[in-house]
Amino acid sequence: MVKALLYIFGFLIAGELIRYVFNIPIAGNIIGMLLIFIALRLKLIKLKDVKPASDKLIKYLVLFFIPYGVGLMVYYNLIQPFWLPIAVAVVVSSVITLYVTAIILEKFGR
Repeated sequence: MVKALLYIFGFLIAGELIRYVFNIPIAGNIIGMLLIFIALRLKLIKLKDVKPASDKLIKYLVLFFIPYGVGLMVYYNLIQPFWLPIAVAVVVSSVITLYVTAIILEKFGR
């Protein structure tokens, strides 16, 4: 479990460093996820090495959305004039995500 967490946090730190050094306008955690995905695809690390920690983190994934909910409440006055475009963007992106996921599952199966 410790080894798995070290891998995950190592890639997170690497993503943050890349973002900081190259001043990229993408969140460091996204870059870190991309790096760990590439490392897994290229077999640089094995899935069994990160699976114990990733399974635990996914189990409690809902808790990671609490800070975003609090942020929405704190900045309600700032967001309130733009609620309609935000709502439309959320609904449209959710529908597109479900549609693309369905196509991929249908094409490649489980």
